[in-house]
Amino acid sequence: MLAESLGNLPPLLLVTGDEERIRDEIIYLAHRSAEPTKYKGPSYNAGKFEKSPFQTPTNTTLEIYEEMPHVFQMMEHPSTTKSYERTSEFIDRVINSPNEPLPPSSYNYISIKGEFNPLKEHHKKVLDWEEIGIVPSVTRNEFNSTTSHILTPKLLISIGIISVLAYILY
Repeated sequence: MLAESLGNLPPLLLVTGDEERIRDEIIYLAHRSAEPTKYKGPSYNAGKFEKSPFQTPTNTTLEIYEEMPHVFQMMEHPSTTKSYERTSEFIDRVINSPNEPLPPSSYNYISIKGEFNPLKEHHKKVLDWEEIGIVPSVTRNEFNSTTSHILTPKLLISIGIISVLAYILY
């Protein structure tokens, strides 16, 4: 998502649940790939898009499933079945019909009942993002002592050991 352009990619199918924690990033990714000249990347890539060979819009299909969480396809639910059906249709269309033009990029909100609707207004607010890829500065003083997610030296050492073990075992 932080590249200078997401154009010229193979056809994309982006599937997310409406309760997905990274739903907004997926929505932005879909629009950036389908309309690379309209949705630019992070400010530190300014000027690189114009020189990029990847300016042609990517055919993108975005599907947001109502009330579904992260990896909802792992659960037994009618939305899971619908998602698998749509995924297999997409793969079939892309692989088995290489000479036929693909339908235009689309953005759909799929209800629990399987009804296709346009995106809701709160989904479109993501498209107004301006500070893409900007990491906020956070100092240790901004955390209070009750915060459980502070990276302590002990935790950092544990993460480092796990990373080294994963590297060795891989």
